[in-house]
Amino acid sequence: MSLSIIIPAYNESLNIKVIINELLNVLSRTDFSNKYEIIVVDDHSTDNTYHIVESFNDTRIKCIRLSRRSGSHIALRAGIANAKGNAVLCISADGQDNPNILEEMLKKWKEGVHIVWALRKERKKTFLFKRSALIFYKTLELLTNTKKSKIDLSRADFHLLDKKVVDAINHCTERNTSLFGLINWLGFKQDYVEYERRKRKYGKSKWSLSTRFLLAKDWIIAFSGLPLKLMTVIGIIVALIGFLYALFIIIYSLMGNPVKGWPSTIVIILVLGGLQMIMLGIVGEYLWRNLDESRKRPLFFIEKSTIKKKVE
Repeated sequence: MSLSIIIPAYNESLNIKVIINELLNVLSRTDFSNKYEIIVVDDHSTDNTYHIVESFNDTRIKCIRLSRRSGSHIALRAGIANAKGNAVLCISADGQDNPNILEEMLKKWKEGVHIVWALRKERKKTFLFKRSALIFYKTLELLTNTKKSKIDLSRADFHLLDKKVVDAINHCTERNTSLFGLINWLGFKQDYVEYERRKRKYGKSKWSLSTRFLLAKDWIIAFSGLPLKLMTVIGIIVALIGFLYALFIIIYSLMGNPVKGWPSTIVIILVLGGLQMIMLGIVGEYLWRNLDESRKRPLFFIEKSTIKKKVE
């Protein structure tokens, strides 16, 4: 039995050595003290993240550098594709994820759990931020037709995957997707452990509001056709409202009270025009993803690697 640890990293030269040393310390207390590999996936950093990992000069500590910046989820998938362990731990490089709960996660895995999520005990954020995150994940659950789970993904940060799950992920080659959404969609037996999330050690978070929005959009479109179905429903409702309004204007005019045209006409044009543009945008998102998937381009390319064996 062996353990693989995947760490996606982008410009984490100040953090990466600290987190690797911390992981080595944690691993020394487990059954995997001599049966592990740590794979750092350098997401085309502009600093010396790759060289710092390379300087460990340990065949069990490896680094893969992607040829272009692709985002943390693609970086994770690059690491997962090259992982050899019976279990795979995916953890961030910023030091916020606490690896001291690894033993607890491994215990769950040994009991037969295929996916073990690490959930932070509480978000040190504003009430509005916490509620919006919860509403967001509940909306995803509804839109993607995912059955209710005891896993609160709004608190999920890192996870431990069984080899079966890793193989399933590697068989899903779509480009535009969310890794968390894919793992949740796969099913398998899932459980969680809770931990206290720490402050970032050095630097600033790479997660911006726009990044979160794009990830949410990929998640919804990759696992649900509901937005397209809603377009039909909205179209029927708007058409019905338009028919009723036209009927109202006719009756009102026959009663000798003609409706002035400018305000009502402009409102109708703006509302209908806006709805049409939104609907075209939704259709465009699905069409673009179909085109992108049809090209069958690889998810990532390796610029260089410390792994001696050829990386596919």
